[in-house]
Amino acid sequence: MMISSELEIVALIVALYGSTCVVLACADEGVLQQSLRGMRLQVADDRLRLAGRSPLWLNPLLPMRPAFRGQWGNVDSVAAAPGLAARIPEVTAASMVLAPYVFAVFLCTVVGVPLSLLLVGAKGSVPVIGLAYFTVVALLVRLWFLRGEFLLDGRRFALLAFESIACPPFAAGLVRRLSLAVPVTEDLASFVIDMTEGCRRQAIEALMERCGDMKEFFADDPRTFALLTRYWVRLAGMAGSYPDAPATAAVSEET
Repeated sequence: MMISSELEIVALIVALYGSTCVVLACADEGVLQQSLRGMRLQVADDRLRLAGRSPLWLNPLLPMRPAFRGQWGNVDSVAAAPGLAARIPEVTAASMVLAPYVFAVFLCTVVGVPLSLLLVGAKGSVPVIGLAYFTVVALLVRLWFLRGEFLLDGRRFALLAFESIACPPFAAGLVRRLSLAVPVTEDLASFVIDMTEGCRRQAIEALMERCGDMKEFFADDPRTFALLTRYWVRLAGMAGSYPDAPATAAVSEET
């Protein structure tokens, strides 16, 4: 059975856009993502590994929401005072400005073009394809005025512009690609302070579970085990600040 060229193009568009929704994270890394309910945290695990890293899946329906890659496990870099660290506030604000442009690119490129190809064929899709390129150009023009917020120099902007025009599905994931490239030097546990209650609970529990798994893995390494234990105790103390926190009675036994 022959596969039509239109179907192949649709599959390629979906695959290219899907690649912008995946982050390959190391064992001590995680991703903070803006969701409808606030900032949420995903951490790497060992259930599935690709090239030695764990894939973390970002919501494909919210390409306009930024995501930030960071590390966990360094108890000495966990901030004790409220206030999002690094450049997250600036990048989040700039992402909100780009949000309608990114959403327009997403609708035209990832939704509109595939639907038109399947329904009316390649010739009938020309107007939709033209509209998709128009939205990409509009997004790039708006991004030009926000280069400072995303730490973009002229060379990197030119590269992103070339990639976005040559492959419009990449433009739909532009905000994520930009925000993931922003350096986050603080430990991921620092960011739970400003999360909503539900997101804060989820983030601390995810970090505690991952830390517990890593402690078992490094049980024969006294130094690393001790550092992870300190980190787990710190998380347990943070978890105790909400009523239905996980039980922390085992802390004294493990220390």
